[in-house]
Amino acid sequence: MIRILELLVRFKEYVVLSVLIAMSFLLMTFGSAAKLRGFRIILISGVGFIQESLSWLPNPLTILSDNAALREANYNLSREVSQTRRAIAENERFRSLLQFRDSADYSVRPARIVGRIMDKSRYYLTLNAGALDSVFTGMPILNDKGLVGFVFSSARHHSIVQTILDKDTRIAAKVQRSLVNGIVSWEGGNTLYLTNIAKTEDVKEGDIVVTSDYSSRYPSDIVIGRIVEKKDEATTLFWKLRIEPSVHFSTLEYVFVGLQAPNEERQMVEDLLEKRLKKGDVNRETSTRAREAIRDANRLNRENTREAAKEAERQAARDSLKNARERQNSPKDSTEDN
Repeated sequence: MIRILELLVRFKEYVVLSVLIAMSFLLMTFGSAAKLRGFRIILISGVGFIQESLSWLPNPLTILSDNAALREANYNLSREVSQTRRAIAENERFRSLLQFRDSADYSVRPARIVGRIMDKSRYYLTLNAGALDSVFTGMPILNDKGLVGFVFSSARHHSIVQTILDKDTRIAAKVQRSLVNGIVSWEGGNTLYLTNIAKTEDVKEGDIVVTSDYSSRYPSDIVIGRIVEKKDEATTLFWKLRIEPSVHFSTLEYVFVGLQAPNEERQMVEDLLEKRLKKGDVNRETSTRAREAIRDANRLNRENTREAAKEAERQAARDSLKNARERQNSPKDSTEDN
């Protein structure tokens, strides 16, 4: 019975139409037009009342099609909202990049990052600009937030950037507020350190660190980062200052190439000095290791000598005890023979 009612509700329009057609045929067959006029009025009014009464009942076919249409409309609206948000974010980013380009004190060229090479001690970027775009080795790389690195090598259409997140990073920098000079280096992770700052200097957490006039590779006053930790180490006279880079390397997409090559003569002299200092460090380290090896060898020799002397003393004691026992047994043997 329930299934019959469900079918009647589902196909109510067709049921009503079938009933009306059947009644029309019956009336046309057995009645006259004059007698049926009043009945026709009553029948039409009754059918209209029944349809109006049953109009609140849902049609499953209509519900399914409406739900499908609503889902599609919802998906289209969500996609449009996502595209709109992405377009707004890109517009803001491009606007800030254009403002930086227009306000820069030197010529810059935009470039897009097309590749990344990372390991525990290196972080390289690949740009879609090379020698044909006037991008050459040694040129600084930056964006509207701050310093990114420099061009490590350049081909015709692409170039490799060595970022400041590198074990060889040594940047002449200064504290923007107090003009205290130091060296920025990298020790792993996503943080930098400002070194060679004496504890008598005026530095504090929150200070902005920028490139200094002494940098031979980078223009001056480019933001590097912000001091987030000022650590006092008891064994040294210098602060240990941890810096948070101003550039978010994980989300970096576009950069600018500073179209100014570094001073080759100055760079060559400083590279030679750095190599000599590194060589001196290696020689000192080698000498230290050699002295430690000699000291360890001497210690082992002394220990072996002491052990050999003890062993000789023990052997001599065993020999003396054996001789004493032999002398003690000798008279007994001669008496027994007699």
